[in-house]
Order: sequence, then structure tokens, then C-alpha cells
Amino acid sequence: MFSLPTYISADQTGFKGKVLDAFLQIGYYRMQHQLFTTNYTQFHTESYALPVFWLRLDLKKVKESSTARKIRKKCKGLQVIVKPAEINEEVRELYALYWEYINFITSDKCEEYLHEESSQNPFDSWMIELRDHGRLVAVGYFDKGENSIAGILNFFHPEYHAYSLGKYLILQKLDHAVANGCRYYYTGYLSTATEKFDYKLFPDIDAVEVFLPIEKVWVPFNNYGKEGLEDYVVRGIMG
Repeated sequence: MFSLPTYISADQTGFKGKVLDAFLQIGYYRMQHQLFTTNYTQFHTESYALPVFWLRLDLKKVKESSTARKIRKKCKGLQVIVKPAEINEEVRELYALYWEYINFITSDKCEEYLHEESSQNPFDSWMIELRDHGRLVAVGYFDKGENSIAGILNFFHPEYHAYSLGKYLILQKLDHAVANGCRYYYTGYLSTATEKFDYKLFPDIDAVEVFLPIEKVWVPFNNYGKEGLEDYVVRGIMG
């Protein structure tokens, strides 16, 4: 059966290294300072629930798509900076521009998406900055485990929409994970009811795995495709 969202809070050791790897492996993901798992999402508070499935990239299998190569070429002039995560005024201003631009529900402040100010961050969090001649044009956050990373948040300046900076940040996270010897890059979820999250398939659909919540196993996405996953949802709800 498909279940309601469940949440786990960290103990004093946090969600780092092998601990994060273990939770990602069983279909959990980050929400502020907790881990959660769910089979549904909503675009707006008034909208109906949409079924979702968690995805990851098997980094040993990735052979980049032509789309990925075109994005790298288009963005090659941008400066890429990888560093421990922080939120400063420059980041806040960029996030505010992005929030005004998007057409789906999310936190209106970067801090509300990532952190609880009253407690210490239990994750090993990092960020990627993209700069155009010094100007901050995109930011991506991710958490590190020992053998994996989890992409958390990407946002960009609306003026640079044509550069596909969200996808370029995915590629930069992929590069960082490979360079650090990771096996998996957990990219978030995909829904069978909308194409809004399909961009997560673009680096190499043949390297994408999907988590089956009933069997609790990861399988190649191409074994099902979105149509097969939709049938899985129907059977799961009725089973």
C-alpha cells in the first residue's frame, strides 16, 4: 500500500556519512533538518495529490545525453565554485528573484527551505555557485554522504533562463560526486501525473533508477517508464 509522509529527526550524530547513505537507500529525503519519505506531492495547497517516485543516478553507468553535452557547452563560460553551504544576502536576493519567477508552491525564503534557525544543521551540506563575470546567477545545494550525494535545491536568476542553469547545476553536482568517488546521486522525485519533474531524467535515462515503495527496492527506470509506474500506482492503491 502507498503511505502518508513519515519523518525522522536526527540524534546528536546527525545525518552524515554512512547514515545518510542508509536512509537515502530506503527512500528517505531531506526536508529542512529532518528526513522524510512520501508517495505523494502537491503543487498548491488547493491541488489534488500527485503520486511520486524517488530517483537516483547510478554514477558508474552515466553516459551523458546530447542534451547534457549541449548544456555544458552553453554554460562553459560560467565560473563554478563548490564550497560548504551558507546563506548570505547575495544568495537571499537571488532566491527572492527566483521565487517571484516560478509558478509552483515552495518556501518564500531560502532559509525556510533549508534550515531551522533554532538547531544545528545535522547534514554535511555543500553548495555550488555559478557566476557570470562575478555576478551570482545560480546556486545549488546538496548533502554529502560517504558513497552518495542528495541534491536538495537549485535556483537561478530568471534572466538566465535560456541557459538551463538548473540542469547545469545537476551536472555540476554529478561531477562533484564522481570526483569524490560516490556511487549514487539522489536527484529527488518524479511524478507519473505531470512532466514537471521529468528534467531529472536528462543526464542519462539509462543510468536512472527508481525506488519501488512496496518492494522497497531500486530498479532501472527503463524497466517501467512512466506508464509502467502509473500502473504500479493503481495496483499499489488497490492492492
